Amino acid sequence: MQYKKWVRYFLSMVLSTISLFALFNYSIDPLWTFCHSNQYNNAQPGFNERQLKTNRAYFCGLKQFDTLLLGSSRTTYLNQHDFKTMKVFNYSGVAMYPNEYKDWVKQAKEIKGSDFKTVILGVDFFGSNGGSFGQMQMNQTPKPSHYLAITKSMMYPYKMLFTTDTLEKSIESIKHSKKLGTIDYTRTNVKQTIHISKQRKEQAINHQIGLYTHQVYGAGYKFNPKLKLYFQILKKENPNTKFIIFTTPINIDLFKILVQSGRLDDYKKWLTLLVEEFGEVYDFMGVNSITKNRENYADLHHFYPRFGTLIANRIEGTQNSKLPKDFGILVNRQNLKVHFNDIDKQVEKMFQ
Repeated sequence: MQYKKWVRYFLSMVLSTISLFALFNYSIDPLWTFCHSNQYNNAQPGFNERQLKTNRAYFCGLKQFDTLLLGSSRTTYLNQHDFKTMKVFNYSGVAMYPNEYKDWVKQAKEIKGSDFKTVILGVDFFGSNGGSFGQMQMNQTPKPSHYLAITKSMMYPYKMLFTTDTLEKSIESIKHSKKLGTIDYTRTNVKQTIHISKQRKEQAINHQIGLYTHQVYGAGYKFNPKLKLYFQILKKENPNTKFIIFTTPINIDLFKILVQSGRLDDYKKWLTLLVEEFGEVYDFMGVNSITKNRENYADLHHFYPRFGTLIANRIEGTQNSKLPKDFGILVNRQNLKVHFNDIDKQVEKMFQ
């Protein structure tokens, strides 16, 4: 009898510990599989954005959103709540290429259960690279269905409550909720960042200079001949959706590398294609009041979130005294040649 009593006591202790373990992970919910928020989970590191955002979309729903925002890590810095006339869900993720757009839209529509009124695309010139580097990037990224399959797997939200990996993420979330890390996400899918230290920023810049000089814009660059097809299929599969296109603003030093690498004609070809397929595009690239200042960036191409607010304001036509007139030029068929002439003048001054 004493033995049985000890076994029952042992089992009850084990079950109690496991239950507390799961309850702790549930309370913090670092995987966004539940929809509650509290003072201990209001900030967390942005790990595996594509999985996290798929979890949130699936478990918390997309019915309340009429607009989908897609793009690379640059576009993740746009606050979806800065858009006042549209209800936006920011589904952007690291290194998202144009060949992925249609599948991400399709998946979001599947989760929502209907079409989106508007899709906003934050397009990057690196996405036009169909050479070896671009192909490698496109081939190594899992399809959206990969993440949704994980999200929909049997008992996924509950299984993850019992893993040590989730526990580690929960502890990180508590720490970041008390004191923000370098880059964090809020419970409302907003990416926030503090100013990067000078040392870390210089390390990132040195890495990016080499990467863009030798690989992204380098000799292996090849304008992707399928780019037009990607956009045509996207439009064909979403006939009831309005598309708003904007180019992501890289720092002028990175734009210089683009020009020095002999990619200016490809850049113009890219802009021309965007205008031909979508009618108009907001061009935030090139030389302007924002891109000229390195202090506006965490490195050479990730702008601080407050400048994402300016992008949202320009797209919606919101009045903002802090929004420079030269930031986000609306380019269409009528003014495309004039815009190219302005770019040529900017490039000429840039190297004087």
